[in-house]
Amino acid sequence: MTQLSDFSPWESKSVSPLTLITLDLDETVWPSESVLKKAEEVQFKWLQQRAPYLTAIHDLESLRTHRRLIREQYAEIAYDLTAVRATSLRLLLEEAGDSPDLAEEAIAVFLEARNWVTPYADVPPILEKLARTYRLASLTNGNADVQCTPLKAHFHFSLTPSIAGAAKPAPDMFRQALEQAGVEPHQAVHIGDHPECDVIAAQQVGMRAVWINRQETPWPADLPPPEATIKDFYELERWLLQEIDI
Repeated sequence: MTQLSDFSPWESKSVSPLTLITLDLDETVWPSESVLKKAEEVQFKWLQQRAPYLTAIHDLESLRTHRRLIREQYAEIAYDLTAVRATSLRLLLEEAGDSPDLAEEAIAVFLEARNWVTPYADVPPILEKLARTYRLASLTNGNADVQCTPLKAHFHFSLTPSIAGAAKPAPDMFRQALEQAGVEPHQAVHIGDHPECDVIAAQQVGMRAVWINRQETPWPADLPPPEATIKDFYELERWLLQEIDI
């Protein structure tokens, strides 16, 4: 595993053959738990005004339970969390006696609030630097739209399950990112917090991969160790300078 050491200033390094950096979003560039909770609360308040029969029967927890059932029952959309939410809500609205057509607008309300993210403090200054040299792409299994967040200026393109037709750890999203950037796997590195969906999945398509472990959790014993582990984007910058730009 790579050990971090002292490095020369960023500006003094030569141009690297690395062209593309792909990044996970939730728990990699921003925390998501509180954002998701808030988005669901905002949507539920909206539903209380527009779908009184539904909200007389269901609370936030029962809505979550129903979404889990939909993911199990509708395998063809299980990879797309937005489609799961929309399908679940449409079915519940109709069952309760409210208009199922409200589902689309309710999902829009949720997605707007889903993008009210606050990046980790280390992320914006490093992404601003990286975007000057590399193509940056977000690869997320979630439904945040990076172009509607404070980080929009730093990303050249973004892929989600609804665009790729599959969720990580399936290779589709990684392969589409390579194709869209016009690079070979060895010219790309992926940064993410999930051992299987980010690190192992990226390595299986031939990309380099770095595990960001902000919570200092143990690496799963049954998986091969990551090439490098970092705790924040400052360490990512130093790793790039040491491992890539030499």
